[in-house]
Amino acid sequence: MNILQQLLWPYPAEQFLNQDWQHKGLHIAADDPGKFHSLFSWDALNYLLNYHKLPESDLRFSKEGKSLPHSRDPRDWGDRLRDGATLVVNGVHHRIPSVAKLAGHLRDDFGYETHVNLYCSPASQQGFDCHYDTHDVLILQIEGEKKWFVYQETVPDPTRNMPSSEELKPQQPPYLECVLQAGDLLYIPRGHWHYAIACEQPSLHLTVGIEAQTGLDWLDWLKNELQNSEAWRVRLPAIEENNQNALEQQLNSLRQHLIEVLDQPEFMHRFIQQLGHRNYPPLPVSLPAQIGAGIFPNLLMTRYAWSPLHRIRVKQLNDQHYQVKIGSKQFDLKGIPEALIENIFNQDEFCLIDLADWAPDLDLEVDIEPLLKHLVFEGVLQVKTDCDLHCSEIFENISGFKPIAHTSNCFD
Repeated sequence: MNILQQLLWPYPAEQFLNQDWQHKGLHIAADDPGKFHSLFSWDALNYLLNYHKLPESDLRFSKEGKSLPHSRDPRDWGDRLRDGATLVVNGVHHRIPSVAKLAGHLRDDFGYETHVNLYCSPASQQGFDCHYDTHDVLILQIEGEKKWFVYQETVPDPTRNMPSSEELKPQQPPYLECVLQAGDLLYIPRGHWHYAIACEQPSLHLTVGIEAQTGLDWLDWLKNELQNSEAWRVRLPAIEENNQNALEQQLNSLRQHLIEVLDQPEFMHRFIQQLGHRNYPPLPVSLPAQIGAGIFPNLLMTRYAWSPLHRIRVKQLNDQHYQVKIGSKQFDLKGIPEALIENIFNQDEFCLIDLADWAPDLDLEVDIEPLLKHLVFEGVLQVKTDCDLHCSEIFENISGFKPIAHTSNCFD
């Protein structure tokens, strides 16, 4: 089950993408109030505020639609929350491992960049005026309850330079009113107006933003590509008051060139390929293994794990030749038995003894060790240590974090 389906459960992800995505808001009630506790918690918020030096752009307060002046003094933070302000922490996916995994896997599920912000609202308070976002959002209610009002769009598919502050608010009543309880999810399409009020207890929720691309992004990409053509870099002729023939001729020539470019299928395919590789989280750093030390600390019992932030895809090109794609990285593996490929890429973790079972004909020093070193140096594979397990237990205690299961699409 992919991460999107886990979030939407029991609502089918296929139905969401075909029926609701980009069309209408959707409230999904959960039968388990602890559904999202593995992602975030009050303890995780305290960890962020106490041990991360958050920049001004990533920590802010809003009350009744107005942003409050920035303050680095934690005593001010408590005063503001008690006074009814909403706390916002941007970029939580850069700071909390469980949220980083969520954002990374949703990047695969949607095909576009995702980011995650946190909102903490005191009881019975409204932090923001009615507004719309220029990207789609998923609201994950962690704790407390919050009442939401969602209205139809007044500006179809607004872009970043079309903020809601410059538009008239909707005159019609909301088409969706709901109270999010812990474990509930709310989807709000880009451009749909909304606001929320916390109920009788403080509210804590994560907002996942999905930055879907538009035709304008394709035009921007084309513009960058056309910079390589001298014809598009040449100055346009002077504009004479009564004679614009030269200018019209050059513009017509450029128009014809653009038509010829757009008629080339590879231009579209290159843009699609570029979308498939952009905005992935970087492969994690794993030291000292990536500099050649401690790759086999426990000999045959050494355990390895794939990058927790990425989904792995393996494509068989021909006999014992495979193409591996993880995030924005792609590489080939040759001379590897199919049984080993099928097993190694469908396990969250494995050890050297497992490899001996999956590929008994391979030599440990000649075949297996070079393969593992290659994967570790690439940043795809991580060596598990006792410290990893200890750190995982510590973070689980402060945030309820539990690893999101690794998912791999082999032989797609």
